[in-house]
Amino acid sequence: MESRHLSAPAWSAFKAWLLKLTGVPVSRLRLLTGGCPAEELPALAKELKRVRADFKKRPNEVSAPADEGLRKDYAALGVPWSAWSEAASEIHRDLKRKRYARWTGVDALEFPEGPAFGDLVTVVLFGGVEQARPHLLRRASLAAGSLEALWCRWLAGEPLESETLRAFAGAPEQLAEPLYTPGLDEVLPLFFVEPDSARAARALEVASGKMGGSRSQPLLDFLRSLLGLWRKETSMEEVRARFDAFVSAVAPSGVSQLCAPAYLYGRYVEAHPPHVLLEQVGSRLERIAVPAKVADVQPVMEALTALEELTAMGLGLRVEQGAGDVLLSAQEPETRGGDEFL
Repeated sequence: MESRHLSAPAWSAFKAWLLKLTGVPVSRLRLLTGGCPAEELPALAKELKRVRADFKKRPNEVSAPADEGLRKDYAALGVPWSAWSEAASEIHRDLKRKRYARWTGVDALEFPEGPAFGDLVTVVLFGGVEQARPHLLRRASLAAGSLEALWCRWLAGEPLESETLRAFAGAPEQLAEPLYTPGLDEVLPLFFVEPDSARAARALEVASGKMGGSRSQPLLDFLRSLLGLWRKETSMEEVRARFDAFVSAVAPSGVSQLCAPAYLYGRYVEAHPPHVLLEQVGSRLERIAVPAKVADVQPVMEALTALEELTAMGLGLRVEQGAGDVLLSAQEPETRGGDEFL
C-alpha cells in the first residue's frame, strides 16, 4: 500500500487554500471528509490539475483575521511571510493613483485631518514622501508639542534638534511609571540620542523589566548593540544586524515604532536623509515575504503532489488525521468519502 506522511500544518495550509477555490466540488467534499472512493478518482485527478494551475497564479496573500489559522500553519512550517508585502502593494497602488496627493472625496470626509501618523510613516516607507510631506507638516501643526509632531517634521525633512528629543525622555527612572505616555517602545530609544552610556544603560536596565517579552527583544538587542558601539565592545556590522532583526520583527500595526530606531541608525551608522532611511527599511520589510504565489510555498505543493501521485494509482484515497501528522494512502476510505459525516 502506497502512502505519504504530511505534517499537520502542511495539510492544514493546503486545505486553507483549497477552501478559497470554487469549481472543485469533489476535492472539497472528499479531501475534507476522509478520502475519495476509487470510482471518483478520475474527477478528483481532473480537479487537482485545476488546483495546481490556480496555485501557480494565486498571490500568497494572508489577511487578518480571516487567515489566522493559515498564518499559524505558516509559522509552524517556517514559511517566510509578512503583512508588509501586502501593505507595500496597497501603498504602491495608492501612490500610483495619487490618493495622498489629492486626498479628496471619501478620504477627506472621513479623515478631515489627513491620514493617521502610522499611515503616513507607511507611505514614506514605500517611497511616497512627496505625497506624504504636506500631510506630515499639517499633522505636526495639529499635534504641536507632541513626540509625534517631532517625527512628522523629521520625516518631512525639517531639522530635528536632539535636545528636544532628550527632553521627551526625561530621567531613566521615569520609565518605571506604570502609565508612561508615549509608550516605552517609543521613549526608550530617546535615551540613545546622545552618547551618554551611563544614562542609556540605566534606562535599559529600568525598561528591560517592563519590556521583557519576545515582542520587545529585538528593540532591546538593537539598543544594547548601540551601547556596545559607544563602549567599543560591538562592531558596526553587529549593530547593522541587530537593526535588521528589529526591523523584521515590527508589524504594520506598530509602524510608528520604526521612527526612533531609524533616527538612531542614521545618526550613528549610516547618515542619510530621513526618507532615504525609511525607504531602506521599507525595502528590507518587502523582502521578508519570500513566496509570491501559493506555488512557491513548498509544503503546500508537497501536499498537492502527494495527492496527485496517490490518485493516479486508481485504488482510492484515504486521509487519516493523526496527532501531529496526516497519513495519505492509496486505498478506499473507511467511509464512502464522508457521506455519513455530511
